[in-house]
Amino acid sequence: GAAAAAAMPVSGGSGEQALHVGREYDSAGDDLRGLLQGASDAKFDFVVIPLFGKKPAVLEGEYELLPATASDLSADSKTWSSAVVGTLSDWLDPGPDASQKHRDFCREALEKELHWASHLGVYGILLPPPLSTRCELYAAALGRQMLGGICTTQLMVRIPLVRECTGGQVDGWQVWNTFRMLCDHNVRLQVALELTADLPTSEHELERWFAEPIRAVIVPADIFLTNKQGFPVLSKRHKTFLMELFRYRVQVIIQGLTDSPGAEAENDKYLHYVARLFQGRPPLTSQEQFELPYHDYLQAPLQPLQDDLESQTYETFEKDPVKYVQYEEAILKCFQDMLAAGKPQPLAAIVVGAGRGPLVCAVRSAAERAKADVKVWAVEKNPNAVITLKHRAKLEGWNNVEIIGQDMRFWDAPRAADLLVSELLGSFGDNELSPECLDGAQRFLAKDGVCIPQRYISSLTPVTSPKLWNDVKNYNDVAHFETAYVVKFHQAFYPSKEIKECFTFEHPNWEFSSNDRYAEIEFTPEVDALVHGFAGYFHCDLYAGHSVSICPTTYSEGMFSWFPIYFPLKTPVFIREGQTLRSHWWRCHNDRKVWYEWAVSQPTPSPVHNPGGRAYHVGK
Repeated sequence: GAAAAAAMPVSGGSGEQALHVGREYDSAGDDLRGLLQGASDAKFDFVVIPLFGKKPAVLEGEYELLPATASDLSADSKTWSSAVVGTLSDWLDPGPDASQKHRDFCREALEKELHWASHLGVYGILLPPPLSTRCELYAAALGRQMLGGICTTQLMVRIPLVRECTGGQVDGWQVWNTFRMLCDHNVRLQVALELTADLPTSEHELERWFAEPIRAVIVPADIFLTNKQGFPVLSKRHKTFLMELFRYRVQVIIQGLTDSPGAEAENDKYLHYVARLFQGRPPLTSQEQFELPYHDYLQAPLQPLQDDLESQTYETFEKDPVKYVQYEEAILKCFQDMLAAGKPQPLAAIVVGAGRGPLVCAVRSAAERAKADVKVWAVEKNPNAVITLKHRAKLEGWNNVEIIGQDMRFWDAPRAADLLVSELLGSFGDNELSPECLDGAQRFLAKDGVCIPQRYISSLTPVTSPKLWNDVKNYNDVAHFETAYVVKFHQAFYPSKEIKECFTFEHPNWEFSSNDRYAEIEFTPEVDALVHGFAGYFHCDLYAGHSVSICPTTYSEGMFSWFPIYFPLKTPVFIREGQTLRSHWWRCHNDRKVWYEWAVSQPTPSPVHNPGGRAYHVGK
């Protein structure tokens, strides 16, 4: 029990920010309690031990289970369940060419070993690595067991980053991807990623791991280098990779330490090196702090037209430090241009969808800075927000503002406006029906009037995100795969560096040209990848070079009002480096709703998702 109770002095806090380091032993020896005590004294949080004895001489016949520790009585159940990760025999993958007898022997051994590990109630079970991408027999045998009741907190498969095989090196991700697909993306299956002396050649191949369910990183002592002071250190690439993995709450397992007399001080150096790396992570910015609870959390996009927003929603958006500054600068420039062009004052500005008034403040402030006389109409359909607006107008002396509690699409303005200001954008630009709303509102814009924003463009890129995809799959219906979600991508990977434009809208739209759209977009991944859907963004031109954007190429630093949008694919698409991924995007409408449809036609056709808006639409 002592091992479970001992916390590392170097773990740098608890919960989200804690570091758990375990030590892997080649054998458990006769004295498990002594081993646990030694690990605990050396400040390790848990141990990784083989649960079974030597490899049988012949891999056929009946498998006789020989536990490496005398029995479950070697330690109490709390210790098993909190401080021990058990490894299974390393020969359980028979490979593709095994005889019937060999296959049966391995299958039976896997079954018996998993049952014994479950019986012990170990904290984690560590499965041996598949020998190659030809791991069908092993995956199928494991799949049968996962349907049954394996009891453990975590089921991990050991995957070396690079593996030497006959005929050259095999990339660990290829092995894992094949294995995971054969196991039907089972959410219980996680990765124990073993760092190898050789790393994949490109950074992009390493980054691919950041989307995968890595539970632990195994760091062998023999991949360390020795620095001038005689301390063990990792190479620059190994170190950078491990530092990056810390962002995904991984545990570390140090493997290959020795137990020769006097080795404690030497072993301690490895542990301290890892702990120092962990403590040396840069602190979170306030934006990262704000985003933390939203990481990989699926949210339904807002429907501000059919639903009235809540006070809390308004409050979150009003705190954005960037968005309203950009709006104010754009409005200021617009007023300056109007005065320079000799427009008669007072200028008329209409704020449509005024909410609790942040844009009203931006207009008033810009007018004051431009020394312009401006009359403002604030139009808002949400009756609760209107109460707040009226209260603020009294409190803050908004003597040049008239508050209109009506829907902008049906209100009649008293005079033509010089400026129409709105913030109706969603994560994909037009997905909160800004085009429809502004088309309805532009009837009270003067012919030489200005719309802010003037233009917005949505964009897309393929995304690998097993976590999000599994969360969608958990709903057990087609509808959730045909819905778009607002999400702060964290455990995700982008196989292509290309982010491509999708739909463009410009205002005012005097021709009332249709807001339906169709786009065909092709991407070329730079590495082999499994695509679980698409990440969507927008870039919005407010006025004269002032913009707000969540598109990574033009991102407005520090702005948190919008997270990207996620369009899932029902079936993930495996695509090879350099192949073409062709996607198709529709924006459709009828008199009640607007919706998107999407599909992939290359490398393999997918069904068109969300036909007729059957699963997901935005109500008018």
